[in-house]
Amino acid sequence: MPKNQLFKITPDSNIVNALLVAFGLDNLEDSRYFTKQNMTESDTLERIIEMRDELRSYYLPCKGRVYLESLTDKKCVTILRQFIKPFHYKCMGLEKSVKGHKQMTYRLMPMDKEQLSPTANEAREYVIDFSV
Repeated sequence: MPKNQLFKITPDSNIVNALLVAFGLDNLEDSRYFTKQNMTESDTLERIIEMRDELRSYYLPCKGRVYLESLTDKKCVTILRQFIKPFHYKCMGLEKSVKGHKQMTYRLMPMDKEQLSPTANEAREYVIDFSV
């Protein structure tokens, strides 16, 4: 009986790197933001469809049917999130408004980071003064 509720085989770095390339990213430390438009430009959906059989070999059969059928951009991001989690990374999503259009912006982050915020070197202190 597998310990993981999602995978029968724990994802290795080769499959994770192949997924990252499909998203137009270099590696797990690549901190660039990406959007669904970037995914379209990188042909992410098509690349993941080509990888479907390889991805299926990692998933438990019942989970493979859920995540790998009727693939969409949203499911592709979910697959990325699932495969990078064992490496202690997460894919954070943030809704941004660009030229009046709301779009999801994603970024890879180590799990020890709380949120999309300035790096430790850029951290700022704020003083709020309520005196009049």
